[in-house]
Amino acid sequence: MRIRGRAVLVMVLAGLAAAALFQAAVDRTPAGTGGQRGNFPSAQNLVRFMGGVRQYLAYTFFIKTDKLYHLYGYTVELVPYFLAITYLDPHYVDAYHVVSDLVSSGGNREGAYAILERGLAANPASADLYFDLADLYLQEKRYREAKENLERALSLEPRLVSRFTILRGLEVANRRLGLEGETTRFVAEEMVSLRVRLYSADVEEVPTLVERITEYADYLLPEGR
Repeated sequence: MRIRGRAVLVMVLAGLAAAALFQAAVDRTPAGTGGQRGNFPSAQNLVRFMGGVRQYLAYTFFIKTDKLYHLYGYTVELVPYFLAITYLDPHYVDAYHVVSDLVSSGGNREGAYAILERGLAANPASADLYFDLADLYLQEKRYREAKENLERALSLEPRLVSRFTILRGLEVANRRLGLEGETTRFVAEEMVSLRVRLYSADVEEVPTLVERITEYADYLLPEGR
């Protein structure tokens, strides 16, 4: 399985290289630049079409591989497949999100950092990837770096993680750094977020939400500190 996974990644990368060479041959522009030289609009349209094919393949590939991920959980054999998706479509944030978790769970933290940094280079406005990076820092007790990346995540719009999860991470980082004022601020924001969720929560979820809101309220009261 490991050899086959590597073979898939090699084949995908070879395909991407071939596509780049093809584009250079038909319109003499580097792949991805969006530039145009000469009078070959049909070739330009073909290249744009091939870019759409790559995105479609990445989407289809992710759906199938993600099903295996949820069926079997962590397995190192899935890593090359998710990596291939990030090369097919560098803007597929979900793939970076999953593969960085797989690599980190396998004990390769440096590899996970490298994947997320590549993801952020292609997707600098992704709150989810900043959160994933901060989560790695929290696991290593690097609270200053975690705080910086969580603040970036909070300034953007998350899609894969909730705003509450980001606030919770900021509370933890500031608490560990001994920043009581910042901790109190994020505890208050978390409590507001939970109260908003309470209005649309399922009946089964209400007791847990009420309990957590009470805990935050106790922390914010002087006698609860």
